[in-house]
Amino acid sequence: MAETTPLRIWQLSDTHCYADDSSHLIWSPLPVYPNQALIRVLNHLKQQSPCNALVLSGDLAQEETAATYQWINCQLDSFPAPVYVLPGNHDHPELMQAKLSSPNIHLVDHKQLGAWHLLFLDSSRPLHGEGYLTTEKLDILVHKLKQLPVEAHALIFLHHHPLPIGSAWMDNMGLQQPEQFWEILTQFPQVKAVAFGHIHAEFVGAVANNQNQAIAVYGTPATCVQLTHDEARLGFKHAKPGWREISLYADGRIATQVHYLEA
Repeated sequence: MAETTPLRIWQLSDTHCYADDSSHLIWSPLPVYPNQALIRVLNHLKQQSPCNALVLSGDLAQEETAATYQWINCQLDSFPAPVYVLPGNHDHPELMQAKLSSPNIHLVDHKQLGAWHLLFLDSSRPLHGEGYLTTEKLDILVHKLKQLPVEAHALIFLHHHPLPIGSAWMDNMGLQQPEQFWEILTQFPQVKAVAFGHIHAEFVGAVANNQNQAIAVYGTPATCVQLTHDEARLGFKHAKPGWREISLYADGRIATQVHYLEA
């Protein structure tokens, strides 16, 4: 691979699937059929230039049953790139482990792609909507970052947002340990970006590390329905399925763009 050719990652999030393709999203006033939306996005991506990895950053299921995860497994099994998945607050991690059984689907905490290291953090907490990283998970994160070569680059995926997004209702459901999280990340110049889902919207921010270099922070929209965050309560923006494309260059640069299909 030429130095100028970036790694290409597609990030999907908040698919909110059911066991049945005809099921509509019960909490949306818009006509949203999550399974059908995910199928459309996957079919579209299969027609694009190849990617190096597909990442699903949580809330795979709305109906947290074995049948739902079996359906998701069937959809991802034939995807023409390795698939990495994280649980979100709507997921059942044990069922994910059991039913996402395709050799193409990976529930891991680390994957190296060239000079880049993808780190996957499980911020889900049973029966809670907000994000939570235990002391054990934070210690593991420190250990993994200390193992990275000085010249390496790291992109961290988790489900919950680690920065406020300016939402009166959603920010209460973000990561509940942001201070500890950023205290760790800012010590390591290898960390170039953090990407999350959960908010059903686009977001771009940054946090300065201890070398006064920017760590980019990206929120990725849902494949089902997009939400508004400029009001005091839950609002619905549109039902265009969205995803984020991330290009990772060998010198540590990142280029990224959000895409939508028509509703």
